Amino acid sequence: MRPRPLPKSLSARSFDVRAADRAGVHRERLRRSDLVRPTRSVRWYRRRPLTGIDRIRAFRPVLGPGQFISHLSAAVLWGLPLPRDQPGDDPVHVTSVRPSAQMRREGVVGHRTTEDRATVVSRWGMPTSAPATTWVECGSLLGLDDLVVLGDAVLSSRACATTVQALAAALVARGRCPGARTLRAALGLIRRGSGSPQETRARLGIVRAGLPEPELQVEIRDEQGRFVGRADFAYRRERIVIEYEGDHHRTDPAQWESDLRRYRAFARLGWAVLRWSRSDVTTHRAEALAELAGLLRRRG
Repeated sequence: MRPRPLPKSLSARSFDVRAADRAGVHRERLRRSDLVRPTRSVRWYRRRPLTGIDRIRAFRPVLGPGQFISHLSAAVLWGLPLPRDQPGDDPVHVTSVRPSAQMRREGVVGHRTTEDRATVVSRWGMPTSAPATTWVECGSLLGLDDLVVLGDAVLSSRACATTVQALAAALVARGRCPGARTLRAALGLIRRGSGSPQETRARLGIVRAGLPEPELQVEIRDEQGRFVGRADFAYRRERIVIEYEGDHHRTDPAQWESDLRRYRAFARLGWAVLRWSRSDVTTHRAEALAELAGLLRRRG
């Protein structure tokens, strides 16, 4: 027999057992197979699986006083990039401020902290670690390059509105903590202006190859000072531009045509344009870096 439909107030969202009680739904109905139980007392429809921000927000009813979303899950709420094997929404990271007990329940990774180390703000209706604190919390869970990617994104995000000085202050405020050495190393590599994780990885590859570090998000202007375009990376003295092209540059016709016009304008002004794709940052990195090194020598 098919389960009885839920009231409209519950069918389009996640809900907790108390909300079901208020809607007059019998507890036995909450045990039927068409509902998912991600953690004790929370449900949503199996045919409408929740991911990302929505999945984390579903845990709002189980947060007690002094508990907030933190670590990788806070990064998800702030819209920050994470590695594929660390999605941040399953399990959900929750920190409790002492003396509150560490949360221990299915679907949750519980942490504890002291009040002086917690910087909590509201994000998507959830008590959440502030961006700089989120970056520090992730130091125990991510490697160096992923922390640089995360830090670049924090600095470049309007929602985060954070500075590198704020990241450094959050790290100092944290004191001795897991991952502190890696966080300090990452702090020296973080830059404002990166447009994507792959752009950050491209920049790290350039620096680690012993090549000069390029400027980010450079405005190119013509002889009359008129704006021509913005470059992902640029070497002003050598007049070299590097553009990282994600898939949308290829699949979006308007973006592709705009790119071509911009590159022609750069070339007319004497700029050499290198166009890098994902493979130039990964499998063909050596060839891409060798081409850049040769161009820097010739134009230097």
